[in-house]
Amino acid sequence: MVNLLIALLSTRRYLTKQELREIVEGYRLSASDTAFERQFERDKDELRNIGVLIETGSNDPFFDDEEGYRINRAEFELPPLDFSPEELSALGLAGQVWQDTVAADHTAQAFEALRAGGAAPDPTLVPRVRPLLAVATPDFDTIYAAILSRTEITFGYGGEARRLQPWRMLQRRGHWYVFGFDPAREGDRFFKLARFTAPAATVGKAGAFTIPDDVAERAQRLAPADASTAVVAVRDGAPHDFPQPEPVAHDAVPEGYSAFRISLSTDDAIVGEVAAAGPDMVLLDPPELRAAVIERLRAVAS
Repeated sequence: MVNLLIALLSTRRYLTKQELREIVEGYRLSASDTAFERQFERDKDELRNIGVLIETGSNDPFFDDEEGYRINRAEFELPPLDFSPEELSALGLAGQVWQDTVAADHTAQAFEALRAGGAAPDPTLVPRVRPLLAVATPDFDTIYAAILSRTEITFGYGGEARRLQPWRMLQRRGHWYVFGFDPAREGDRFFKLARFTAPAATVGKAGAFTIPDDVAERAQRLAPADASTAVVAVRDGAPHDFPQPEPVAHDAVPEGYSAFRISLSTDDAIVGEVAAAGPDMVLLDPPELRAAVIERLRAVAS
């Protein structure tokens, strides 16, 4: 199909089916005229489906020649690209985030195209922000490809076999979730990739389902990343995984500790993190969360 696209772009006159069969590598291998016709029509329809306008016509308007095909380069090519500094920074950041995923090759090709057009991202803008979207989970690529092809997946979750029509992937607090329709439960569900107990695998045919138009609104049910905030004193040198902790001054910071303002998805998440850290963390503010931590620790001690 790519070779057909190149052939139709590289000519100013209309190319007949027979000429295309001789030019395009894949068509020369067709065993029969029927097989060639079927493959040619499929490739032509696929190009049109992705927005490529294929013109049909004759090279001589005064004679009834065989119908030919071509692509008008002026209608196919993008206009000159122009990006603001903020957009270039976002492109550079996206390239860092996706560098280890199935999209890495596409990202590299996109950046080469941008550089060729004189619109390469300014690397001096990128260090202002740091991507937190790690994609080390081995199931990421499988689910990403399944969403693009609209193919169902199976995986283990909580020791149970699950099946899902994946609609989109979301990131919260450095963790990836897949969101889609669960046929067994007859409803949409979120699943955290880090909790998979068996690897994801595609099942069935591509195009098996349709992604709903309101998927973004449905996905908002996942708790926001910054729904709850607190000030926490962390023992110097103690490890923690709070995303983007903000150093702050506080009168009640114990000696050997440093205070940070942190944000997690819920109040309970903050209480759980601080309580689990034991003597390495002390929750300073707000008072109601501090009281909740003390209550949880007393329950454990008893």
